[in-house]
Amino acid sequence: MRTSPIRAAIASLALLLTVPLGAPLPAAAASLQALPSADAQIDAGSLHVLRFGHGDPVVLLPGLTTGPWEWSALIRHLAPSHTVYAVGLPGFDGRPPASAPLFDRATRDFWSLLDAQKIARPVVIGHSLGGTLAILLGEQQPERLRGIVALDGLPVFPGMETVTAEQRAALAQQSSAAIARQGHDEMAAFEKGYMRGAGGVLDDQLSDQIATLEANSDPAGTAQWLAEDLASDTRAGLAKITVPLLEIVPYNAPDLANSPAKYTEDQKVSYYRTLLNGAPKVQVVSISPARHFAMFDQPDKLNAIVDAFLSQNR
Repeated sequence: MRTSPIRAAIASLALLLTVPLGAPLPAAAASLQALPSADAQIDAGSLHVLRFGHGDPVVLLPGLTTGPWEWSALIRHLAPSHTVYAVGLPGFDGRPPASAPLFDRATRDFWSLLDAQKIARPVVIGHSLGGTLAILLGEQQPERLRGIVALDGLPVFPGMETVTAEQRAALAQQSSAAIARQGHDEMAAFEKGYMRGAGGVLDDQLSDQIATLEANSDPAGTAQWLAEDLASDTRAGLAKITVPLLEIVPYNAPDLANSPAKYTEDQKVSYYRTLLNGAPKVQVVSISPARHFAMFDQPDKLNAIVDAFLSQNR
């Protein structure tokens, strides 16, 4: 932590992991939408998968400490015309943790899932950590996918692109160690604060509901996922993604008014595009006003963006 790049990475990480409170919305608080009944449940190694609907396949990957429930609205929207496979990752949402390395295990089990269930060329949609995994899958076997949608998930954690691999690993270990030591009550309090900031949703009541569910995740398992996510940088493989890749960038101007990163919506889109430079078929679009969990802040806008992508990539 002696160099300015490390300080820059810590500042970027702090912006996402601390709690810059925004003004609550004047509208009535939303309620967390329940998952519809699954047509089937599938275990594929470390992955637990819920299947819904019938049609062209779509696979949904969750973010850190979440589960299929974060995609409830999109599942209801897509299931009438698509077979939707909503993945649960080990260590999250009450699922038992798995041994490291988790990125390798999850991607290996994903390809096994496609083999066992005869899932041909799905579109993979991931949020945050799930978006990072989706991009990694596209680098591994793009010919087995139809397209990739990443909602605020990138091949490298924002801010970490300026430091060395060794520095990323050190910062990742430092940032995840505190989470590994948390008990359930401590994790619930952390998630509540986090969800009310720029990394959460605009509605405070809804953020508390989501935080309660996130606290069901295993602290040590969560810490391992976070450490691998922060240490990862797969930009060197972006050129291998021969299928369309759509990055969706949430933006909420009030969150940035008093932060060190006073960038406009266009500037944030441009920055994300630089982190995806090299992917031959990449498109970057914004969604606003929305925080990190844009599927709750702007479900109709997200549905429309996903519909357009699916229509263009049948």
